Amino acid sequence: MRSPIVSVVVNNYNNEKYLKECLDSLIDQTYKNIEIVVVDALSTDGSRKIIDSYALKYSQIRVIYSDIYIKYPAISYNLGFLNCTGDYIAVNDPDDISMPTRIEKQLEYLVSNPDVDVVGSNVVEFNDTMEHIMPTTVEKNVCLARPPARNPTLMFRKSVMAAHGLWRWECEYAADFEWLYRWYSAGVKFYILEDALVKYRYAHGSNLSTTYSVSQTWKLATFRTYFGLKMFKSNGLKWWIVTLDTYYYLCSILLKQYLKKVLNSSNK
Repeated sequence: MRSPIVSVVVNNYNNEKYLKECLDSLIDQTYKNIEIVVVDALSTDGSRKIIDSYALKYSQIRVIYSDIYIKYPAISYNLGFLNCTGDYIAVNDPDDISMPTRIEKQLEYLVSNPDVDVVGSNVVEFNDTMEHIMPTTVEKNVCLARPPARNPTLMFRKSVMAAHGLWRWECEYAADFEWLYRWYSAGVKFYILEDALVKYRYAHGSNLSTTYSVSQTWKLATFRTYFGLKMFKSNGLKWWIVTLDTYYYLCSILLKQYLKKVLNSSNK
């Protein structure tokens, strides 16, 4: 029996600095029947030169180039998902690194557990000054109003995406949170492997969570309220504490921006 194809979506925009490490980690996977679908949203750095060189060298790389800058990541992620040929789809952000056995272990779990639709993994958070494992579970994440599993660690069945939908662009920079809880609240079963199978690059300057903190925080607050009410019977007090804290954090950001604006105006 032929091994199933796993499609891995890499959604890139101006990640020249980290892209080679990302692609090398996917090329070096112990599971070989993969296609790497690289979507580039009109990068202005040297990303496309790197992507072209890898596509010429490795036949498993498929390239999707956008001719315009796509503001919201949902649109370019969806371009990747819609061009996947595998029955299983994984996500690998261009600034993150997959461990060599990641695809093999996640696929093995999904094949062995047909009742599970989405599998993530623990991660090693790292940057230039730190590196540590962040162990968690689906239950812990939901309790704390975090995504059931981190987007850059996901592998899921294509059939689940067909049933429950793609990312929504209008959710802007919190589209992954809305997407995953739309699935989770509809009964899609998630699981997180104990192994740390992804090295997650934490909070560098081009991270969406860093660049678009106000928009993302506002959307997160909204979605935490919506899904908190939708899953009211199953979530607990901690969910609502985190939700209130999200609103508090948003207010503090807006206040700082307002005070900075007033200060700059008075100094003119």
